[in-house]
This record gives sequence, structure tokens and C-alpha cells, in this order.
Amino acid sequence: MSSRVSTGVKGIDEMLKGGFLPNRAILLRGGPGTGKTIFSLQYLIEGAKKGEMGLYVTLEEPVDSVRKTATSLNLDLEKYEKEKLIGIFDGSRMVYKFGEERRGIDAQRPVISNTIDQLQILVTSSGANRLVIDSITSAIIHQRFPTDKRLEVLELMKGLRKMNCNSLITSESASPAEDEFFVEEYLADGVIILSNSHRNFAVTKTVWIEKMRGLKHDDQPRKYEISDSGIIVYASEPVTA
Repeated sequence: MSSRVSTGVKGIDEMLKGGFLPNRAILLRGGPGTGKTIFSLQYLIEGAKKGEMGLYVTLEEPVDSVRKTATSLNLDLEKYEKEKLIGIFDGSRMVYKFGEERRGIDAQRPVISNTIDQLQILVTSSGANRLVIDSITSAIIHQRFPTDKRLEVLELMKGLRKMNCNSLITSESASPAEDEFFVEEYLADGVIILSNSHRNFAVTKTVWIEKMRGLKHDDQPRKYEISDSGIIVYASEPVTA
């Protein structure tokens, strides 16, 4: 059995010298249109091809929208759903349920700590080897103070590590140029950043592996594109000015 977890994204495994280490919580951060959902689907489908059960928990995007994204890129999500190798769960109900319960004087109490038990049940009952949570932004955005946000993300990471599966968590960022503190980057085992840059009326998509604990990896930004079959990273080509 391989000691690495293939991402299913052409070029990323090359940058990682083989893939993720097992049982890690990896953060995938990027703005709108950078391909976070597509990356996540490729990750689960790669596992399904190897007979690994995958679970996609969407906290924001409707389930039907996730399926439409897969269909538009000729990704075999429907096939693996029918084969019970990938399950999609609408987790927004959990977030909004616990969020509504905490309006008023309890509005700043944690949401993640109340949803992590539900995630554990989902992972255990499905036998998932791979887990995607897309995205955690809606679950922690209600927290007003950085310390509370840190505790929320820490609770999530602790819970994920107990599940004995390979986790990919997405989060939103408005712009790669923003000087913004992302506590989830410090608490995750690895961080991959997807970004769009605009220059001379053209858009360049760039991926950067910001960190990956325990692994030597390519730490230079690389170009990527979203093709008719998903994300392709040009791992051997430098990003030119």
C-alpha cells in the first residue's frame, strides 16, 4: 500500500513528490472561480478509482450545483455515486441549525464543535477514506474575534485527526494580495493556495503550496488551468512576470 495519497490533480502530485501524507488535514484556499470545488471533486474521484470511499460535505454550495460542475467537466461523479464510492452530503443544514440556535446572547458560541460529532457519524457510517469539507468559511465567519475563530478551527482540526481519514478543507479568500490573517493556515497540516491574477487584460491562474508538514515539496508558484477535464498544473514551468 502506498504511503502517499494521490490528489488526482495533474501536476500537484509532482509538486508534492508523490502526494499527501496519509491522515492529514489539508487546507485549500482561494477566491471565487479559482477551482476549489473542481480540485475537491478530482481528489475524491481519484480515491474512488482506487476503491476508496469518499465523502463530500458541502456547507454552502447546493448539492445539485456540485453535480452540475462535475458534469460540465466530464468528471465521473455520477458513476461513483451510483457505485456508492462517493457520497455527497448537504452540511449547510447543520451549520445554519446550530448558527440559528446561537443568535442573540449566545451568537458567538461555537458552531464547529456542534457539527464535528455529526461529521464523525457521517465518516464512520460511510467508511470514508477521503473527506472534503467545502467550505468552512460559512461555519466560522460568524465569529467576531480572532481568538474565537482560532478555537473553532482548532476544534475542527482536532476532530478531523481523530477520524483516521484524509481530509481536504476549502476556505474562501477575496484576493491573494490582501494582507489578511488566516488562522486556518497555521492549524492545517498543509496549505495549497489557488489564485487569479489580472495583468494586461489577461487572467493567470496560479497554485502555490504554502506549506506541507513532513514533506519536501515544490514551494514555487506554478501556473494552472481549468480544462474540459479538470485542473491541470504545469509543475515544471515557472510563473513569468
